[in-house]
Amino acid sequence: MAKKKKNKVIKSKPVVSKPKTVTIKPIKPAFLWLSLALFIVLAFALYFQCLKYGYVLDDKIAITDNSYTKKGFAGIWDLLTTDTFRGYLGAENQLLPGGRYRPLSLITFAIEHQFFGLNSALSHHINVLLYGLCGFFSFVTLRRLFQEKTYAKKIFISFSFIVSLLFLLHPIHTEAVANIKGRDELMAYIFSMLTLLFSLKYIDNKKILNLIWVALFYFLGLLSKENTITFLGIIPFAILLFRKETKGGILKLSGLLLGITAAYLCLRFSIVDIFTPESKDLMNNPFVGMSVGEKSATIMYTLLEYLRLNFFPHPLTHDYYPYHIPKSNFGDWKVLTSIGLHLIMIAAIFYFWKKRKKVSFALGFYIAAMSIVSNIVVGVGTFMNERFAFMASLGICIIICYVLKELANKVSKDKSKLIWLVMMGAIGTLFTIKNYTRIPAWQDELALNKHAIKVSKNSARCNSFVATAIFNRYKEETDRTKKIEMLEEALPYAKKAIQIHPNYKNGNLMVAGIMGELYKYNSNDKRFYEEMLTVITHRPDIGFIAEYLRWLNGKGENPNLTKFYLDASQSLLNTGKLDWAIHYMLIAYEYLPYNADIKKRLFDLYTRRGNHDLATKYR
Repeated sequence: MAKKKKNKVIKSKPVVSKPKTVTIKPIKPAFLWLSLALFIVLAFALYFQCLKYGYVLDDKIAITDNSYTKKGFAGIWDLLTTDTFRGYLGAENQLLPGGRYRPLSLITFAIEHQFFGLNSALSHHINVLLYGLCGFFSFVTLRRLFQEKTYAKKIFISFSFIVSLLFLLHPIHTEAVANIKGRDELMAYIFSMLTLLFSLKYIDNKKILNLIWVALFYFLGLLSKENTITFLGIIPFAILLFRKETKGGILKLSGLLLGITAAYLCLRFSIVDIFTPESKDLMNNPFVGMSVGEKSATIMYTLLEYLRLNFFPHPLTHDYYPYHIPKSNFGDWKVLTSIGLHLIMIAAIFYFWKKRKKVSFALGFYIAAMSIVSNIVVGVGTFMNERFAFMASLGICIIICYVLKELANKVSKDKSKLIWLVMMGAIGTLFTIKNYTRIPAWQDELALNKHAIKVSKNSARCNSFVATAIFNRYKEETDRTKKIEMLEEALPYAKKAIQIHPNYKNGNLMVAGIMGELYKYNSNDKRFYEEMLTVITHRPDIGFIAEYLRWLNGKGENPNLTKFYLDASQSLLNTGKLDWAIHYMLIAYEYLPYNADIKKRLFDLYTRRGNHDLATKYR
């Protein structure tokens, strides 16, 4: 009999699954450097006008009047360990609730000052260079996100390249670039895009080194501006959309980003007073006096304005202070339109999740980036600002490019690429023209505010700033006739400011200052006392008024001045400012201590206060 053969049992070795990687062919170095050069050259071609401009607007907060940045290297530690506004405000309270902690851009200003002093031309060159980098990193990041297959010369007509070009050309960015202080927006954007780029690289190749870069760039972005925190949500959202089977990678990335965020918040809260009470100053809290409903409706109104300016950037202004943006309610059709549009956008994120991922990403990116600057999460100190839409505008640029590309496909499949590029070229040309006409507004304070007042006619701040800018030019003028003309030109703007916001200190100060100068030229008692009576009733705390009145006291007895004191005290009394009424009548008493009407008024005022001993002194 044949022997039975034993079946051999072959033991299978355990299969070790390797993490899946996504292979993305990199751009050849020559084309990569060429694309970088193109974005930088284009940025300088767009913004060459502003390279010779000086400091304007908030530059005084960050640079010219900031005691820490002007220390150079010696001020860096102060910038790292105090509120961003401390170098400007000194020991005063924080301007905005929750404070601001954005030391990185201010550190760059301190370094510049160390080597070059106050050099606005250098600062403008750096801003424009950074803006070129914003376009370049948008391109590189979007190309990896969308996993584009275009190579060689074709990358210059690829979707991500055209989107990035449109982003660079967008006129809504002029404030962030031409105003030197806007560097915080540019730096936050660059570091945020780099964080997304290296997050994608980690997901694609699982190299730990990329996680280190993610942590570094994300932290630097947070130190540049708080907007970067929105990438805590944007990055997992982008990966879920465009990468498959990445739950483990997303969890690692999210955990890392959460850890960096926690560390940043601990640092921020140890330095900045987050419990600052909400400001009662309308110029730092535009919602003062509004109900919850009015505030919510007004926020929705501004969100509609942001959308409009992203698609149609005209007219542009730097000033959206009260009441350029009007108080709104839920009966306003614009508010209802805004609510409807934003609900549709949110729904569209999920509707297009699988079919049109780029649309879903663009909408999600825009909404996330706008959330932190919308006044919904935290108060930003004004209704809105064009620079606040800087980061979010990338989402709208993607939408514009995508919609027009789809439209070109429907017009002609054979020539769709050409049609799309022609349409994008037309929009880019219009954007470029708008940039060239908008940038000169940033030449100086007077030019900036004169451009703005054409748009922001109902802004108390803008009207007051126009008056201030003209008044500053008046002080430099030597011709008497021109000086008077400048004062007469400035006065209506100052008066409009306090008409909009009666208690606005700067507006009242400008009316008082302008009238004081005009009185020196024409001694028009009636006009002077009428305007000063309005100012003293609104803001009796302006020190200049008392100083000027004492100067008038020394010019001899004037029945009109006596009447002014009596009228002013009565007006202050009528508005509940008893102590101020006494204050100004005491100045009147210095002027005419023997005048019976003045003494009687002091007697009455002290009696009302309940101070009978002092009342008796003037009886």
